[in-house]
Amino acid sequence: MIPYEQARKLVIEKAAVLGQEAVTLDEALGRVAARDIRSKINVPPFRNSAMDGYAIRSEDTKRDTGKGVANYISLKLVAAQPAGDYFRKKIRSGETVKVMTGAPVPAGAEAVVPLEEVEQRGGQVLVKRQIKPGENIREAGEDVKKGEIIIRQRSVLKTPELGLLAACGFNQVSVYRRPAVAVIITGNELCEPGERLQPGKIYNSNAVILKALLKSSGVELVSLEKVEDSLKSLISALKRAVKKAELIITTGGVSVGDYDLVKEALEKISARKIFWQVAQKPAKPLAFYFLRQGQKPRWFFGLPGNPGAVMIAFEEYVRPLIKKVSGHENFWPVEIEASLTGPVKKKGGRLNFLRVNLENKNGEWLARPLGKQESGMMTSFRMTRGLALIPAEAEFLPEGTKVKVHLVEW
Repeated sequence: MIPYEQARKLVIEKAAVLGQEAVTLDEALGRVAARDIRSKINVPPFRNSAMDGYAIRSEDTKRDTGKGVANYISLKLVAAQPAGDYFRKKIRSGETVKVMTGAPVPAGAEAVVPLEEVEQRGGQVLVKRQIKPGENIREAGEDVKKGEIIIRQRSVLKTPELGLLAACGFNQVSVYRRPAVAVIITGNELCEPGERLQPGKIYNSNAVILKALLKSSGVELVSLEKVEDSLKSLISALKRAVKKAELIITTGGVSVGDYDLVKEALEKISARKIFWQVAQKPAKPLAFYFLRQGQKPRWFFGLPGNPGAVMIAFEEYVRPLIKKVSGHENFWPVEIEASLTGPVKKKGGRLNFLRVNLENKNGEWLARPLGKQESGMMTSFRMTRGLALIPAEAEFLPEGTKVKVHLVEW
């Protein structure tokens, strides 16, 4: 049995970035950029109007004294230009062109006066004040200059990044690959939700849990199998999974019972044990194996069968590995410090993951321990916002003790 800190270190040491692929922007949300990306154009690509108004020569308004209608400047309206059109002539002294937001500013114009600041009388536009050069004009390259780096390598592509890429004319982007994932659920006692529950059976919640957790991680689940507790069935399922996926997750069958056969099956397919059993609660019988076929890595997590242990082990080990191999620089759970709102008692020797709700009060995080902490109990997860790390050596922590808390992403 190894310490928690050593186990998570071993997982990350084995987690190597998978490679690169090009995806469309529609597929890129949440992906990690595989290289720096430079804009090939200016954004905006031309001088354009920041609002609906009239493009003018600012010097034509210098006579405006602001003392009344008699002193308004009268300009001749020579054209109207909506966004997407282009007025090819040059504005001369005493002329104006009506422009809509985003429309190119005609040559010769130095400013745009807003619609609400003028009066239009037939073919004449009366300007109410002196307009300074540059008013309400967005210059070419004002947002992004051609050649400028708009996305840095290892950036996570969120909505703003995708919008920026689109504005610069990109329809695809080079990103790090995500692992394909296969899930194998073990246990003769399992039946599917919706079926009639027979004596001695329980519903298969782990399949639903893992599908949801993997979806929140953004990876593709390529196969999900439920297999019986036999060595032959497990070996066959693992061989099928290895052909399809880089990351293989099993649930159940990793403890020390007569039908806990996952470790033996993994060794039969030549996977190498990195560790088994971690000094933590829940998820003590956690197995991590590795296999390299040529240049292709395969990572195996043997998770316990209890759903609570599955959820916690996924957050602490599986999700960080997925992030690391997918190119993320920040792959560990977000960690905060919080004060316990109640005392905590436990046996020494194993780090405990305590499900807590969180509240920020006057700038301080408070962690409220939740009931029903056993690994087979699910109801407390509905209110869990973090996992408090109760140190292995601790047996009693009084109310107010500050502890590390990992924020959960489920």
